[in-house]
Amino acid sequence: MQVIDYFSEIQSLIRSSIFVENVDVEYEVKSRSIGIVHGILGMIDGSTLQFMELVNIKRDRLIHLKYRFHSTNVNDEMVFRYDNAPHPLEIATYPHHKHVKGEEVPRRSKEVGLKDVLLEIEEMISR
Repeated sequence: MQVIDYFSEIQSLIRSSIFVENVDVEYEVKSRSIGIVHGILGMIDGSTLQFMELVNIKRDRLIHLKYRFHSTNVNDEMVFRYDNAPHPLEIATYPHHKHVKGEEVPRRSKEVGLKDVLLEIEEMISR
């Protein structure tokens, strides 16, 4: 797998979602194995997802070197944000964590990708 293959998967994922209304996404190929995808997805309920993934493909394995998924509601208030920024957190899943509106301490989180986050947002919209 090359980074362009991953970008194709992202494009298919976005196109297939009935919850995504507006798409502003850019893809930057740095090499055959390294790339950045970033942008904003407008959802059918007026919420948005701003995201960035810096990925490296090693031996057909996707590695998120950096990522950020920032979900806001229709009033532009943060709902949640996943990232792997190296905050000085004492959390078992460091550096992976999730910030949630109204909570001071980030939650534990596994490493996530756009597919995981879109599924979470789709579930929230469907409620």
